[in-house]
Amino acid sequence: MIEAETGNGIYVLHVKKGYEDREKSIIRQFSALKLPFEWILDHDRDELTPEIIERFKCHSLLSGAEISCALKHIVAWNRIADGTGRGAFIFEDDVLLDIKNFKIRAEEALAEFYERWGECGYISLGNGCALYVPWTKLEKKTRLYRADYVRAADSYWITRETARKKLEWVLKHGIPLPADHLIDRIATELDIPILWLEPTIANQGSHTGLFPSSIQNLERGRLLDAIGWKVKIIRRKYLYPLLGIDMRKAD
Repeated sequence: MIEAETGNGIYVLHVKKGYEDREKSIIRQFSALKLPFEWILDHDRDELTPEIIERFKCHSLLSGAEISCALKHIVAWNRIADGTGRGAFIFEDDVLLDIKNFKIRAEEALAEFYERWGECGYISLGNGCALYVPWTKLEKKTRLYRADYVRAADSYWITRETARKKLEWVLKHGIPLPADHLIDRIATELDIPILWLEPTIANQGSHTGLFPSSIQNLERGRLLDAIGWKVKIIRRKYLYPLLGIDMRKAD
């Protein structure tokens, strides 16, 4: 069903050189899943020119890495909008997929999406920023939960119509923010349904400590990052619901 619904639309954002460990990780994971995917290799940081930055109206405070990442997402949206599938998956190259449950949960999510939401929407697939639907709010036979904002840009699914809307917004407004905040603003301003998948089926290797961040220059070290990430998950996934905190709400 994944292939049938998306037209084999699985895109992975990647830098051509210097991240070979991520490349091997992606190939290994999708080989295990027996799913084809396409690399998005356009607009590496060292390929950015003043003309590109001006054409996309990139904010002056954005770093080269942030602009590169945002442009790679936009390239993926272009491919989806120009394709024939109803939607597609987009992953950043540090993603760690739940190999055992990925297909079944993705298929359940897509079936629920088309039954309840139609042809426009955004599904956050992973636990980016350690954000979860409170376990006190989970419902039987429900995979998708409405949220006020996206979790992160590392792993998501959008429809072709959503990709078209995003491209129209960028054409008008440019790139004022890093990718995750950009995606969030577009969805909010265009009233694109934002849905969180539960249970999640993806994690970020740059959060777990497996990979160093390609955008943030962290000085704590990967071990401390990994420990901090686990503590954040415990706090936000298990303790916050007991306090009545719902992380899906923007306020």
